Amino acid sequence: MMRIFHGAFWLTFACLFVRVSGAEDRPDVVFIMIDDLRPMLGCYGSQHVKTPNIDHLASRGVVFDRAYCQYAKCGPSRLSLMTGLRPDSTRVYGHSEKDLNRFRTRRPEAVSMARWFKQHGYRTLSFGKTDHDRWQLAADWSEKPSPGRDKEILELVDADNPSGPTIIADRLNCPFFQSPDVSDDKLFAGRMTKLAVEALRQRSRDTPQFLAIGYRRPHLPLVAPKRYFSLYKPDRSWLATNPRPAKGSPIVAWLNSVAYAKSAGRLGYAMPTDPSRSEAMMWSGYELRSYVGVPNVGKIPEAIQLQVLQAYAACVSYVDAQVGKLIAAIEATGGLDNTIVVLCSDHGWHLGEQSAWAKMTNFEVATRVPLIVSAPGIKPARSSMLTELVDLYPTICELSGIAAPNHLEGESFAAELTGKGAEQQFALSQISRHGKRYIGRAIRTDRFRYIEWTETASGRIFERELYDHRADPNETFNVANNPQYADRTQGLKKLLRRSYGIATGDNQ
Repeated sequence: MMRIFHGAFWLTFACLFVRVSGAEDRPDVVFIMIDDLRPMLGCYGSQHVKTPNIDHLASRGVVFDRAYCQYAKCGPSRLSLMTGLRPDSTRVYGHSEKDLNRFRTRRPEAVSMARWFKQHGYRTLSFGKTDHDRWQLAADWSEKPSPGRDKEILELVDADNPSGPTIIADRLNCPFFQSPDVSDDKLFAGRMTKLAVEALRQRSRDTPQFLAIGYRRPHLPLVAPKRYFSLYKPDRSWLATNPRPAKGSPIVAWLNSVAYAKSAGRLGYAMPTDPSRSEAMMWSGYELRSYVGVPNVGKIPEAIQLQVLQAYAACVSYVDAQVGKLIAAIEATGGLDNTIVVLCSDHGWHLGEQSAWAKMTNFEVATRVPLIVSAPGIKPARSSMLTELVDLYPTICELSGIAAPNHLEGESFAAELTGKGAEQQFALSQISRHGKRYIGRAIRTDRFRYIEWTETASGRIFERELYDHRADPNETFNVANNPQYADRTQGLKKLLRRSYGIATGDNQ
């Protein structure tokens, strides 16, 4: 669904960026995606986390303060971003490869961003996690992707043989963090960065390059070299200020554990199917709880919460150091003035907010992502425009002087990079529960976040949420049933349903 715009539409942007000569004159693209990264960065005002290299990139690009993912889970989010389609169009709401294959069979014209650039003369290379693990298509890339080993996300240093190769941990016997006293290159992120740097150094000046680099940290388990852990000693000031569920919020909004019921069962725990509010709080955030060192159920002690915060920050700083090596390599080859650099995350991450940990909610902390774009001719700036990850595909096409494919559902924000952008009125995010039985669809406007939870089979709305960011930026009060917001709720309902292409029946 096309988003609503107002104000003057961009007129002159194409004159700045569209290349009229051969493909060899087009800008390179370096696309950096960081897993599970919320805007907990120096350039986003973080008082705790040290990210000098990402901050350096931000100082020469445009920082988007209000960018949102389409789905706060790795696979659906990355598929949406790379294909330019929203989750309701891909119909991929989880990590089912059957659903993925059905989508690719049903929509063969919906080629990925990488395939599109390859078809337009780019040498396309992938390192790490760009698509979701095992979801890469060889035809998208000019050379075989380098995602690492199967289940590379579970990499640990072998405590019995620390000087030997790293190992892949058993998922149900994996610690939630590890801080080995090793070099950056001992872990996959460092080894991968070396490969990407070499690709930058060997770049042919006759062929433009699309280089996609995906860092798995700070995804669980939170593993980084010890020296990055040593940067941080979190205290209580780091803890979430809104650790309880929003007042008046439905359990389905913040209990992001239901997908882990079978995992809990394998460990002998029976997750309740219809929990009370207090029971749900004891189970919320099970992705974190499923790792060794965190209680599977019950209150997470403050000391462990602080360990999680330290480990998360350490992983962010570790990845920041790798980003610094990439940017230095681009600068060393003299290519930064002719390179589009995009840095973002696939979604945000709860650190105790709303009693949740990890992702898979529609709240601000799970859906808001860092987004930085540096491109030729762009002046450093900040943008408060509501932006979506689904917009990246058409935007990078426009910046590169390539016509965008017809299937895209996002809107290019390239004009915003020059200060000539028209205001975009909203961003859309969604999440499912119990497979695809229930779906929560959210719309984020300048002031409000409105969410509807529906039964997939019937389309019946069974819960609503409304958060007023002007009065409640931390989303602690659901005011959907407050009579003072009745007109707002009704207006946002209509806007959400129109934006998602959902008909509004009399019983809804």
